[in-house]
Amino acid sequence: MLLPITTDILVGEAERLGGDGHRYSSRQLYYAACRAVERPAVSVTRGFIGLGALLIVLGGAMLWVKTIPLSATLTVIGAAMLLAAPLNARVERNRELRRALDSRTLATSYPSFLAGPLTEAIRERPEAFAALTSPPPPAGDGTGSPAAARGDAPPAPDHVASQLASGPLVVCDRVETAELLAANAGRLRTGTQVADVAALTTQDGGELEPALRDRRLVAVHDADPAGCGLPAALRRAGASDVVDAGLRPPASDAGLQVIEGAPARMPAGIEADLTPVEVAWLRSGRRLELATLTPREVVELVLAAHPPALAGLRPTS
Repeated sequence: MLLPITTDILVGEAERLGGDGHRYSSRQLYYAACRAVERPAVSVTRGFIGLGALLIVLGGAMLWVKTIPLSATLTVIGAAMLLAAPLNARVERNRELRRALDSRTLATSYPSFLAGPLTEAIRERPEAFAALTSPPPPAGDGTGSPAAARGDAPPAPDHVASQLASGPLVVCDRVETAELLAANAGRLRTGTQVADVAALTTQDGGELEPALRDRRLVAVHDADPAGCGLPAALRRAGASDVVDAGLRPPASDAGLQVIEGAPARMPAGIEADLTPVEVAWLRSGRRLELATLTPREVVELVLAAHPPALAGLRPTS
């Protein structure tokens, strides 16, 4: 059972995602809100027990007014309901187990969430969403990213290539993931830069800028065919040092907000980075988005790509 996504729910989830000073994306807020409105199915087992006991009591009371047939009928029905209660409890328990093993249901689509609950919540409580990286622009505004207007957007490729950085270059498969990490750059290792993959390739064939080919590139991506193919795509584009810090297909998707889709084609070179089981999971059409994680967990994926002994790592809290 799903409850409606209200402003109060969004404010509560916004405080949870950004309460430790992290910035969060609208897609992360979307998945958090969908989790928050989930409710277990209503159980009727207690009703069976209560009603059965009540009927037995009524049946006994009817004996005092000489209505033996009615008394016997009520008593039999009540006893039957008490006997059925354990069977119903087992059915409900099995139903909840099956639901836990299935992919989690989303309360609404992401575009509908942006146009409806999120826009309404920002209009009513704008101060509660100050840590949101890319709120939906009001109708009639330009198409530029709000993150770019605030200076949170990842730098352009020529700017990345021209800077001498002591840390790695984090390459994201989504622009919004790059904006999220750029907004939380103060929690990454000193010298780390962030960019999305589309901004780093040249216009004449998908090659990396020459100045980027010897940099350490940290691939951060969703668990989907395009995302899991990002490390291989970077190597084909000329990168010599690629570290995969993205999501891989889960060993089990029980209880996760996995998106089901049609069987998918695998990008070239993906078999070198994934096991046959993981490739089969992707080929089935399932995918898991990085936005299902909290901002802290996304930052920790990047930090985990560096050996713990290296100095210069900033705390995540």
